[in-house]
Amino acid sequence: MGSSTKSFVFGVALAYFIFVFTNGNPTQHVEKLFKIMRKGMPAGESVTKFDSKFAGVKANDQHNAYDGDIARSFYNLATDFYEYGWGDSFHFGVRGRHEPHSKCIANSQNFVAQKLAVKDMDKVLDMGCGIGGPLRGVVKATGANVTGLTICEAQVDRAREITRGLSPWMQERCNFEVKDYLDVKGLPEAHYDAAFYMESSLHCKDRSQTFSEAFRLLKPGGRLVAMEYYLLPGWEPENKEHQELMRLHLHGNGCAQTPTIEEGLAMVRKAGFEVKESFDLMEYLNEAYGDDHWPWWADLQFNWAPHLLPAHPWVRHALPYILHPLAKIGLVPEDVPKTADLMNMGGDGLSGLGKVGAITPQYYVLGIKPLK
Repeated sequence: MGSSTKSFVFGVALAYFIFVFTNGNPTQHVEKLFKIMRKGMPAGESVTKFDSKFAGVKANDQHNAYDGDIARSFYNLATDFYEYGWGDSFHFGVRGRHEPHSKCIANSQNFVAQKLAVKDMDKVLDMGCGIGGPLRGVVKATGANVTGLTICEAQVDRAREITRGLSPWMQERCNFEVKDYLDVKGLPEAHYDAAFYMESSLHCKDRSQTFSEAFRLLKPGGRLVAMEYYLLPGWEPENKEHQELMRLHLHGNGCAQTPTIEEGLAMVRKAGFEVKESFDLMEYLNEAYGDDHWPWWADLQFNWAPHLLPAHPWVRHALPYILHPLAKIGLVPEDVPKTADLMNMGGDGLSGLGKVGAITPQYYVLGIKPLK
């Protein structure tokens, strides 16, 4: 074993033990990093091909591919990295400064569960479910029967794997399907009591397209709860720093162009929903916690109290410097360090936008399908 390999093994082992003894997110899986290093990216996904779809994208421009194809490719690349660095729920939240990261995840999921206003075995859709973290949170909180949709087959496989280890009660209520939420086929119309998006519509430029699918599948009177990425008043489109942060965010997170609040709400209404309530949940929770709040973007920026060690800049920025040499000598697939670079682009861009008050990942929108 060469010196560089020994250094790598020592570094990963040290990071692992530090992580174990910090109060982070119990759904993080550090071993996912080793899986990626052994097997590479699911479906043989190529970072180079993915990157080409964002060639020429500047600031808040739109990429040059079908939104669904971008989402599928992105999550083939990102899912294992996300589970390694963040846990099984691919979303943000606010917590108290001395609370664990799992608390901010619970805060957002419990809020969504409350706003869905569903009861035991009511039928609910999770539009863009990832590997099912939020879905399982909603099921635990409500007892609803939730069907999660994602365009990424590898995510459904992982979601089902996790769910098989849960109680029969949970297994009965947690369902997952490979579906394109821009064009959902094979599900009954006017059948579901509620639907939710947990930061998942950011992959659509025209979000009214997926909201129209949710509208079609909901019963009259059905509820839409959407946690939306919207631009905030702090976004300065002519500011060079903001432009670069947005470019990094869109590319590094596989996103479509980000709308303003007004543009986003218009898309919900265009799909047929009546907007009953809307506000920035992240700002609301900041106010609720007061001076003790830990902002949603803080775990990805430098801080002295890392609850998610793999997500901390000191660790995630160092990782590609370890992986690239290993790829050059054939010890890891070449797309692994390239994906680590991509993850850093997304983390730096989005958290930077959050820090300057330019974007929120959870602008809450409640829409109701009219009874007639």
